[in-house]
Parts: sequence; structure tokens; C-alpha cells
Amino acid sequence: MTNYEFLKKVKLIEFVKRGMIPIHIMDYVLIYDTYLLELQLNKKSVCITFCADKFNLHENSIRNIIKFMLF
Repeated sequence: MTNYEFLKKVKLIEFVKRGMIPIHIMDYVLIYDTYLLELQLNKKSVCITFCADKFNLHENSIRNIIKFMLF
């Protein structure tokens, strides 16, 4: 089970409220969801650039989020 699959199954907000998961993980899920939607239409590199522009992050940050979610 990947981190993404786990985070989609649990009630993430409850874990955040209890301090078990940092709040930025909720952002990671949103960014990864956006990446997956774009991936259906474009190449991986285009999706990474789109997400970086949309969320005002560096492309390397998007790549790190993707790696985190697939771990």
C-alpha cells in the first residue's frame, strides 16, 4: 500500500486534528490528485510543470511529493 492509498482510505482530517499527520500532507494529497488528473491528458513532465505553476512550487518539490505518495 502506498502513502497515497493509505491517505485516501483514512479520515485525514481526524489524524491532522490529533497531531498525528502534519497539515501539509493535506496539500500533498491535493497536489497529487491534480497531478493524476493532468496525467490522463498530458505527459509526466508537462503535468509536473502545470502543478508547479498552479501551486506556486518548484518542479523539484512536485517530484518530491510524487515520490512521497508512491512510497
